[in-house]
Amino acid sequence: MVDPNEQEAAAMRAAGDIAGQYIDAVGRTDMATWSEQDWRGFIEAICGGYVDALVEQQIAINAALAKVQAGPPA
Repeated sequence: MVDPNEQEAAAMRAAGDIAGQYIDAVGRTDMATWSEQDWRGFIEAICGGYVDALVEQQIAINAALAKVQAGPPA
């Protein structure tokens, strides 16, 4: 990504954290020793973490927008 916006950068940080957790779970930091299954899991962890973070951000934005659009309580 050439010029990520704030939400994309936050999603990348979240995906990076999840990737680190995955590497810890695999127990081998030398990626040259990883199996195809290890690699597939790593990619799924990164991509899933990125998308999940973007979805969570959008849900929060939608909730905040709904509050604003509803106006003050009557």
